[in-house]
Amino acid sequence: MHQRWLLNIILLGIILILGGVVFYTLEKEKPIESPKLTEINADRVQKIRIERAGKTPVSLKKDVNGFWQITEPLTLPANSVRADRFLRILSERQYKQLESSELNLVDFKLEPPLASIKFDQFTVAFGEQSPMGDGKRYMLINQKVYLLTDTAYNSVTNDAVKFVHLSPLGNTPKIQALKIPNYDLVLKKGEWTLTSTFSDDEIETSTDALNTLIDNWQIAQSYSVEIYEVDGNAENQAEGEIDVTLQGQEKPLHFVIVSTSPDFLLARPDRKVQYRLPMSQVDKLLHLPTQADTNSSEQAEKQTEEQPEEKKEPISLPVPARY
Repeated sequence: MHQRWLLNIILLGIILILGGVVFYTLEKEKPIESPKLTEINADRVQKIRIERAGKTPVSLKKDVNGFWQITEPLTLPANSVRADRFLRILSERQYKQLESSELNLVDFKLEPPLASIKFDQFTVAFGEQSPMGDGKRYMLINQKVYLLTDTAYNSVTNDAVKFVHLSPLGNTPKIQALKIPNYDLVLKKGEWTLTSTFSDDEIETSTDALNTLIDNWQIAQSYSVEIYEVDGNAENQAEGEIDVTLQGQEKPLHFVIVSTSPDFLLARPDRKVQYRLPMSQVDKLLHLPTQADTNSSEQAEKQTEEQPEEKKEPISLPVPARY
């Protein structure tokens, strides 16, 4: 009995030793994680200024709600996806620092740089691509040259309009009034009131229908934003005008409907931009359902409910022959 206990203790000791060796080996083989490229906390950055050779600078500023706004050369809500892409540079861990202290910055197109981003007072400069074809680019940070994966340069060199938020109404809009062709909606005491050129017999005016129209506007997203060439006859040639009053804003956002086919184009003449939306958004943003549509939908649902369940015949499968 004593020998059995002794054997168990020896086996337990061997297991613990082997476990320790395995753990130590795994820990030793773990790749050492490089420190972050900078010590800057991206969440605390309040301003971003992008400068590119031969192009107008683009400036962004974080508003009181934490959303990015373009302040130069346009004045519009910014595309936060692009801003976040730039901010990720600050905490990058996959990089290589060039060792030589005698590097000629001109050779890497870092003096002057091809482009630069200033995060508050901290500047990151972009040079040329690595000649190795490895998708990396030379960058100057804190007077040191690094090679980083090239994920931001194309965005940095885009025209200013590409930095605009894809929603015509900006970040998390809350509509207080909406005026579109044939419809005028105003929020009063939490309820939508509608004035329309159509009668109640022609269109669906239920609370659900009105809320759906407003929701469609609040979540609307274009798939591109472009410069709107303003001329003297632009609004006269438009297919309609739209005014959207948002919570906390006294002056409504003014849009003109440039076209509804083949693309749905909404322009903001005062900001000289236009939003390109799918044509499928025309009905969702410009029309309430007609009573004919509602009746047809209800009739289809009723027929579906009343239709008896189809009886399924048993499926006969061939039985394999026995040999």
